[in-house]
Amino acid sequence: MTDTPLTKSCGDCGMCCKVLHISELNKDAGVWCGHFKKGGGCGNYEARPSACRTFTCLWLTSDKLGPEWRPEKAGFLMYAKDDGKRLNVVVDPGKPAAWKREPYYSRLKQMSQRAYDGYELMICVGDRRIVMFPSEDVDLGVLNTDHKVVSGYVERDGAQVPFAMVLSDAE
Repeated sequence: MTDTPLTKSCGDCGMCCKVLHISELNKDAGVWCGHFKKGGGCGNYEARPSACRTFTCLWLTSDKLGPEWRPEKAGFLMYAKDDGKRLNVVVDPGKPAAWKREPYYSRLKQMSQRAYDGYELMICVGDRRIVMFPSEDVDLGVLNTDHKVVSGYVERDGAQVPFAMVLSDAE
């Protein structure tokens, strides 16, 4: 998140009310929250859970993302995770290829350049996870919530080669 004041507002977007899982509300990812009012935002705004209170999508905080990146227009929202080391792109399951359209795909590819410095760019379409690298997109398939994704680069034959793998949370 940025220290500059927000100059954008959610307005009637509500994409986060659809695509995010909110455990406090028993709301699954990809389905509209029962409190969302089309064109009016949250019907439970004053009593909304902390997950909703603290969430801010990247479009709201970034002056580098124009109006075409507004989540309901783009068909996905973005937010930083793991102290900014991972950028999650959470796609509306009703528009699963939204992230592949232009101008989004080429700009996301540019953002994925940070993978060389240890950052991750994760595309989330429902339970499917795709790690985006500058040179390729690695589709890890449908993952359970107890799985962790690890990605980065390894050196092979003198070249940097991207990798992405799924670790299960073994007890």
